[in-house]
Amino acid sequence: MLFLVDAYNLLFRTLKKSGSLEKNRQKVIEELNEAAFHAHMQITLVFDGAEDHLPYASRGHFDAVELVYTPKSMTADEYISDRVIHAKSPSQITVVTSDRELSTRCRSHRAKTMSIDEFITFVIKKKTKRKKAARTTERVFRDSSSEFTRLLMIFEKKTLEQLNDEMEDF
Repeated sequence: MLFLVDAYNLLFRTLKKSGSLEKNRQKVIEELNEAAFHAHMQITLVFDGAEDHLPYASRGHFDAVELVYTPKSMTADEYISDRVIHAKSPSQITVVTSDRELSTRCRSHRAKTMSIDEFITFVIKKKTKRKKAARTTERVFRDSSSEFTRLLMIFEKKTLEQLNDEMEDF
C-alpha cells in the first residue's frame, strides 16, 4: 500500500509554534521515515515546489520515505491526483489529506483516502504495535532461557540413566 501524503497539509497540522518551517519540515520527514522503516510502510510526501525553471517534479529519498517537490506550475494536489489517475492499481494507493476536494477526486478513481488526523493515529498505532511486538519477543527469549535450563536438566538425567544402564550391562 502506497501512502501519498499531502505534505504541507500534514506539516501545518503538526506544526510547532517554535522553530522555522524548514526545521519543522525536517522533523516531520524524520519521524515519518522512522515509522516507514519500522512498520514497512511505503510513504511518499508530496510538497508544493517553488522551482520556476523545472517543468517536472523533483524526486528523492530520505531513507525509507520518498520526497516529491512539484514544479511551481503544479500544486501537490494536482500531482497527487495525476498519480492516482495514471496508476495501474489506484486501489493500492491511500491519499492522505484533509482537503475534501482532493479526497473526493481520488476516491472517484478508486483510491483510498485518509485524513491527516486518521493517518497520524494510524502511524502511532503501527509504532506502538511494533514496540509491543519487540517486548513480546524479548519476553519469549527470556522465557526460553529457563526452558533451555529445564531441557538441559532432562537431558542430563536421561544421559545419566543411560550411562547407569550401560554400566549395569557391563
